[in-house]
Amino acid sequence: MIHAFIDPLVIETVTRLCESEIPKYQGEDYYNTIPRSLFTAMCDAGLGGLSIPEEYGGIAASATTSAAVFETISRYDVGPAIFLSVHTMVSGIISRHGSEEQKQIYLPKLASGELLAAFALTEPHAGSDTAAITTEAHLIPDGFSLNGNKCYITSAGFADIYLTFAKTEDDSTSGLSGFIVPATTPGLSWGKPEKKMGAELSPIASIFFDNATLPKNALIGALHGGRKVALSGLAGGRVNIAACANGLSRAAIEDSIAYMRERHQFGKSLVDFQGLQFMLADMHTKIAAAQLLTEKAAHDLDILANGDTTVNTKLSSSTAKCFATDAAMAITTDAVQLFGGAGYIKDYTVERYMRDAKMLQIVEGTNQIQRLIIAREIIE
Repeated sequence: MIHAFIDPLVIETVTRLCESEIPKYQGEDYYNTIPRSLFTAMCDAGLGGLSIPEEYGGIAASATTSAAVFETISRYDVGPAIFLSVHTMVSGIISRHGSEEQKQIYLPKLASGELLAAFALTEPHAGSDTAAITTEAHLIPDGFSLNGNKCYITSAGFADIYLTFAKTEDDSTSGLSGFIVPATTPGLSWGKPEKKMGAELSPIASIFFDNATLPKNALIGALHGGRKVALSGLAGGRVNIAACANGLSRAAIEDSIAYMRERHQFGKSLVDFQGLQFMLADMHTKIAAAQLLTEKAAHDLDILANGDTTVNTKLSSSTAKCFATDAAMAITTDAVQLFGGAGYIKDYTVERYMRDAKMLQIVEGTNQIQRLIIAREIIE
């Protein structure tokens, strides 16, 4: 658990919420959906406003407290942690870059749960490569017209607003712009949720823009300044994904130890075999390091928020995300091995942990992209 600057009352509330609410939705009837009642319960507990200032109805939690929230949720199910993390990232971007009008319109409703937010950047040929984005926004007399499509968008089809990035100049590196697109916008549509290998309570789908018309006040930040807007949320998003990985790892270790205490072979408990103890020791070492890196990255974000610009949040957040999610993949794989044949059966939780861990190595920039960022930062 991350300890610095954490509001213990928030974590206590989150734990009670997870224990009482999440199990209601861990069945096939809810897979590939976002249960609105679950999201509402999370927002009633204040979690919809983690990144929203108090004057707009949020709780303005520190990055460290937010990371602890996502770690806690992920110990129960990583799906709700993912869609809440995206919602939090979008809310934070609007808090930082939105006009006062946009803040007044959207932030109170995002905090209360009346609105669920999605982040629409990725395209079939443009993920982390923002220069390859082909979705276009053209100026028209009363605003903008959007054409193109996005893929693998978390909460697509369930979200109420989509923070969307489109090309507004031929140079798509400097010519991106960001737009707040309500789900009711004419010309906006979405496909069916993708059939994924895990994270069943965090659906993804494609969205499509066919001459989707937006008013001028849909633009967030400066015209052609969308790349800066988009990148401003990624460091926090990556810290939260690292925290999700740590929650998943912790759950895998705890479940493994509980199973090994109960399971007996050759006249003794599995937990008494030295070779298996070594596996547990390695699992613990990985998560201990991952949690320290996540704590450092969250602390850097808090320092930056307090005006200290000497910290390199790009480096620390990429390092934490890369290491923690790789650690989660290794830890959950070992957990399946420790369960033996039972680990491959869906009646036990560890097979789900393993499938969910793979997703965390991909979202918010693949770990190969994180290594590229890390290398560039330490060289420069």
